[in-house]
Amino acid sequence: MLAADGAAVVVATHEAHRAAVEGSGLTFAPMRPDRPHDPAFHERFMDRRRGAKFVYTDFLSPAIADSDKDLMAATEGADILVSVTLALAAPLVAARRKLPWLSAAFQPAMLYSARDPSKIPGLPLHPRLPGFNRWLLEKARVATADWVAPLIAHRRAEGLGDYPDHPAFLGQHSAGGVLALYSPLFAPVPADAPPRTVQTGQVLQTGGPACPPDVARFLDAGPPPIVFTLGSASAHAARRFFIHSVRHARSLGARALCLVGRRENLSGLMRSADVFAATSAPYHAVFPRAQAVVHQGGIGTIALGVSAGVPMLLTPFAHDQIDNAARAARAGLAHTMPLSRYPAAGGRAIARLLADRALTAALPSAQSKINAENGAQHAAAKIRDCVQGASHWDEFSASEHSSFT
Repeated sequence: MLAADGAAVVVATHEAHRAAVEGSGLTFAPMRPDRPHDPAFHERFMDRRRGAKFVYTDFLSPAIADSDKDLMAATEGADILVSVTLALAAPLVAARRKLPWLSAAFQPAMLYSARDPSKIPGLPLHPRLPGFNRWLLEKARVATADWVAPLIAHRRAEGLGDYPDHPAFLGQHSAGGVLALYSPLFAPVPADAPPRTVQTGQVLQTGGPACPPDVARFLDAGPPPIVFTLGSASAHAARRFFIHSVRHARSLGARALCLVGRRENLSGLMRSADVFAATSAPYHAVFPRAQAVVHQGGIGTIALGVSAGVPMLLTPFAHDQIDNAARAARAGLAHTMPLSRYPAAGGRAIARLLADRALTAALPSAQSKINAENGAQHAAAKIRDCVQGASHWDEFSASEHSSFT
C-alpha cells in the first residue's frame, strides 16, 4: 500500500526472504542473523518447550551488534521505522537516529496481556485470573533476564540507556504507537495492551505470483483436495508430517496437495493421481480450491484460511502457533489437535472437521468480515499519519486503544 502511494519502502530482513521482497517490487536490505539450513538448528528453534529460550540465547541476542549495524545501514535517510516483534535492533536504531517508530504485533500473544492471556508454553496463564497472570508474567521477566543480558549490555555500551521494559516482552514495543495487525475475529485489543495500540484489522498476504502451472493442473484434474502445509518455519521440522498426511487423506478417499516448504520434505512423497507435492504455492490461490487445510497454526495462514472460507485443522508446533490455534478454535473457525497425536489420529480429526456443520455455517460470515477489514490499507494510513506527527495519530485514536473502522 505504501509503495503503491509512491513511498520508497525498504524491508530489512533475513537473506532467505530476499527473493520474496524483491519480487514484490520493494527494496531488500539484509539484516542478520540469518537462519542456517542446519536441520538440528530448526529442531531446536521449533522445540515446543525450549524453543523460545533457544531463539534468544543462541540466535538473536548474540547477534545484536550485527543486527544493529545492519538496521542502521537500512534506515539511512528513513522517515520512519516500523518493526515486528523479534526485530530486536529496532528500539536501538530508533533511539539513536531519533526516528519516528511504530512496532507491530501480528498475533495477540505478542502483547503479553494479563487480561486476555495467551497460551504460551511453560507459562500457565489463567483466563479468569488477571492478578495471577500479572504476577506470573513478572516472574517470567525475572526468570528470562539472562536471555536478554547481551541486549541490555549492548544498549548501555552504545550510550542509549536502559530499556523501558524487558526487551523480550513489552520492551519490543514503541511508546509512539503499536499496530495490532490481526483480526478482531481472533482477539480485540486488550485493556492492558501498550498505550497507543491500534488494531488495523487483518493484513492478508494476497499478493504475489499466480498458482504454479503444475499445481493448477492437479487442482483442475479432480475434486478439491485436502491441502497440507507447514509454513516457512515449521516446515524445517516437518519430520514425517507429510507422509502421515497422505495416509490420512487416502483413508478418507480424498486427494492430497502437500506444500512441503523444503525440497528435503519431498522425500518419500510419490506423486500420483490423488497426491501432488510441491515446495510451495500461493495460499491465496490454493486455499479457496481446497476441501480443507491442515497446517501449523501461523496467524497469517489461519487468516488466509478464513479468507478462503475453508475448514482448517491446526497442529501447532511451538511459539505463538499454540495460542493462534486456540483462538481460532474458540472462535469456531478451526479444529486443533496436538502435533503428537497427529500421526495416529489425524485422519479421524480431519473427518470430524469435515462433518462439523456449525463450523461450516460460521465460515461464510467470518470470511466476509475478514475480507472487508482492509488491514494493510489501515496500517498504511497509520504509518503515514505517524510520519506527519503525533497529533495526526491522536486524531484517529479516540481512546488509548482503538480498533479499525
